[in-house]
Amino acid sequence: MTHSYVERELKFDVAADFVVPDVSALLPAGGCLERSVEQLRSDYFDTADHALLRAKMTLRRRTGTTDTGWQLKVPQKPFREEIRLSLDGDGGDGVPDEGVPDELRDLLLGAVRRQPLVQVASVVTDRSVQRLLDAEGRQLAEIDDDRVHASAAGEAATASSWREVEVELADVEVQLLDALAKRLRRAGARPANSSSKLARALPADRIEPVTRRRRLRAGDVVSAYIAEQQRVILAGDLALRRGDDSVIHKTRVATRRLRSTLRCFSPLFHTGRAQSLDSELRWFAGLLGEVRDRQVLAKRLDGMAQALPDTLTLGPVRARIDTELRQEQTEHWNTLRAELNGDRYLTLLQDLADWVEQPPATSKAHSRAKLIAKLVRRAERKVARRLRRANTTGDVHQLHGARKAAKRARYAAEAAEPVIGGGASARQAKRYQKLQDLLGEHQDSLISASVLRRLGAAAGVTDGENGFAFGILYEREAENARAAREKARRKAKKYS
Repeated sequence: MTHSYVERELKFDVAADFVVPDVSALLPAGGCLERSVEQLRSDYFDTADHALLRAKMTLRRRTGTTDTGWQLKVPQKPFREEIRLSLDGDGGDGVPDEGVPDELRDLLLGAVRRQPLVQVASVVTDRSVQRLLDAEGRQLAEIDDDRVHASAAGEAATASSWREVEVELADVEVQLLDALAKRLRRAGARPANSSSKLARALPADRIEPVTRRRRLRAGDVVSAYIAEQQRVILAGDLALRRGDDSVIHKTRVATRRLRSTLRCFSPLFHTGRAQSLDSELRWFAGLLGEVRDRQVLAKRLDGMAQALPDTLTLGPVRARIDTELRQEQTEHWNTLRAELNGDRYLTLLQDLADWVEQPPATSKAHSRAKLIAKLVRRAERKVARRLRRANTTGDVHQLHGARKAAKRARYAAEAAEPVIGGGASARQAKRYQKLQDLLGEHQDSLISASVLRRLGAAAGVTDGENGFAFGILYEREAENARAAREKARRKAKKYS
């Protein structure tokens, strides 16, 4: 059975003659340094096209004096999560020692999409360790001085050696990690160029194709943004397979960012391929949304019910909210989990991987990157048009359309950061997020009111219950929606 923890670690490149600085001054009163020497062997596994490494994941089988077992590392900004499985963790199913256990293969199904996992490199590390302990002997942090000898597998097998230093924090405040990093940088250490030993062990052109361009192209900017959202989806996929529903929101947002990118920057892509991917992303986002919407609704409605005075709370109001929405959430969660192993979903992930590897670009993708700023402005104009139309007609559906346009403008500004600059990107994204949040509150109130009407109707015909409180909550949500529409009308001029 796997277990995991968040690995709070920083990695540094150092010269062969680097001297690890004295860090004893950072010890608490009564603390001490504990030193040891270890030798570790790590056999890394990936697909032939390095699908895991491209997703910023690494899978290794480690043996040696300490830290043995299977270790899968996945992104969890700003650090990484390490998922561990003992070397005999194949559950007795006959997996040979050198093979990847089924439990890990199942977790990685979305990332590798049924491609075989093969050994791609071996790394032997001679490690000098300094552990910082407090007065009670509890570990605060660890400094690993590694002399690494790596060999890549395959036809283009290569060997390499280097030295690096890692600093890993235990369960203490992150300030200690910053202080240790500062000492190392002063002594000549540099933040590592490679995210893992595997990335450094492999020839660079086997991870990312070597390109030589004189200028940044429009397609390059958007492709980088698409690749980042794909990595978020793959990390979410792995967490969902472990039963973690807390990643649903983040994963759903990544699908929204991708769909917004396909639409806002549509001139850069072939229409048919973009529409096909957009359709499948909408389907997957819908599966996520059915669960997420009930998570949000349950919390929202329970909070409103809890705030009602006892004199207005007739019957088991909170119990009905919890029972109904929890049951619906469970049903949709089970549907989502089942679809993760289905052909349609795995085909979507493969299509997305193909887009990252070689997007179906038009000639406009080779234009100068300033085209990106032009397309962002087009997205912003669409927000203004939709907001004016919605305020003129009073149509709630058109107001929802304005919200979706604001969302796309926000994500377009994020994607355009390499072109318009970090400051401008953040300001524009924040500007449209405010409008998105305001219109989102309007939409949430409408949906909540609809659910309250349904729950109240059911309570009204059930013995021991009463629909009175649901009617009060319904009217409050209707008023919230009216207030949000009025606020949107007043703010419309800011987005014209």
